[in-house]
Amino acid sequence: MKWVKRNWKAILGVTISVLSLVISIRTLDLGEVWRALERAHYPWIVPAVFLYLGALGARTLRMAVLFRPERAIPFNEMLATMSMGRGANNIYPFRVGEIVRWALFNRLNGISGSLALASILIERVFDGLTMLLFLVLVSLTGGIPAEWHQAAWGALALFGVALAGIYALVLWPRQIQALVNWLVGHLVPARFQGRVQGVAMRLILSFATIKSVGSLTLVLLFSLIVWAFETAMYRTMMIAFGFGVDFNRLMLMSAAANLATSLPSAPGNIGTFDGAVILTLKPVIGESLAIAYISLLHAALWSTETFAGLYFMWRTGTGRQELAQLTNGGARPLPEGDLSKGVIP
Repeated sequence: MKWVKRNWKAILGVTISVLSLVISIRTLDLGEVWRALERAHYPWIVPAVFLYLGALGARTLRMAVLFRPERAIPFNEMLATMSMGRGANNIYPFRVGEIVRWALFNRLNGISGSLALASILIERVFDGLTMLLFLVLVSLTGGIPAEWHQAAWGALALFGVALAGIYALVLWPRQIQALVNWLVGHLVPARFQGRVQGVAMRLILSFATIKSVGSLTLVLLFSLIVWAFETAMYRTMMIAFGFGVDFNRLMLMSAAANLATSLPSAPGNIGTFDGAVILTLKPVIGESLAIAYISLLHAALWSTETFAGLYFMWRTGTGRQELAQLTNGGARPLPEGDLSKGVIP
């Protein structure tokens, strides 16, 4: 039981990964999958990898915009930290690479813990918003069944409200803070008020670090560029297998796959990412080809991120033991007061 308590996060991640694959794969034919892999044109991996590196570069520029109020960081320094963090996600479960990035932003880039934490949170929010926008585009262009159209309009409204709310947080943080305090005080039961208020204040203070609408718009722009590059990579890997899908299916696949990676999973999003791709593609290309495609796509993604992380570990002198220490308690949680104790600066 002690071992289970100590490793419950890893167990939960592996369980969700396995369930994702069980749900998505119904009639596995290894012979058909192998034949599809044999027929693939592997030189297409090269441009696909370069497209993914373009996405990594856009992620790096987006983070540099978020850090600009505190320090202007050279692109190559920021790229090293981003690469090591994303590589760590492929080795450790439960997206522990985010902890590594938070710690390395402080150690290598001289960024305060509060700003590093806030920026990672903002990055995740904008990735989710971009995926939501992809789903809205699919629905508005007729890419989902008619019975889902109401849900699509709901998604569009959610996207608009969320984006307006984020801009409001940047423009009027004090007023939003006062409104949230009032709402929590009047609508939330007393025993939950402290926890709800803490979460709300952390989110408000995170967006308050951006400082300007121009910077926020740049973050949104880079988020769109990131996922345009990644989706182009997915499409390029399809060429390797000699098939293509329409724009709606491609957008739906990209959104579903990357929203699925928000779930706890085994290292490298094994299972969650793959299952979403298989479920999206097998109605149009068949299960065996979908499995072969995602196997090669995921291998290319994993290898690119992991080897980029290892390369920058070597360049920066960050050892494996140090990385392990960061994931096992070397990076302590931020104290409650680290985000200005709930006060907008």
